[in-house]
Amino acid sequence: MIKHYLTGLALACSLPSAMADDNTAAYGQCMDKASSTVAMSECIKAETQVQDQRLNRVYKQLMGKLDAGQQKRLRDVQRTWLAYRDGNCQFHGQASGGTMAVLEGGTCLMDMTRDRAAELERVLSPGQ
Repeated sequence: MIKHYLTGLALACSLPSAMADDNTAAYGQCMDKASSTVAMSECIKAETQVQDQRLNRVYKQLMGKLDAGQQKRLRDVQRTWLAYRDGNCQFHGQASGGTMAVLEGGTCLMDMTRDRAAELERVLSPGQ
């Protein structure tokens, strides 16, 4: 089980990802300079804050375009998504254990937040 998890993790890290392009240049530069798990964790935390601000911004913009019924549905879905994201990332951190736990949990949070922001951006501006 752990062997499959680690193989999948290595494969995911080695494959180029289109979504990784949505991370800021500052994140890439920070990770290039990071020489410890503590430094990498700080890079991840900083990028997560940027992506969280992006998510909040697009969520508010989208809410402004929706009628009351759609706003309620989006609010409900967003609350469900937040609970899932937090639980999923907590699991990822616990599953890896050791010093990797912080990086795995943090990367999960960063990636899921970035991906959700991109998803809501597509809803906000379809076809772009």
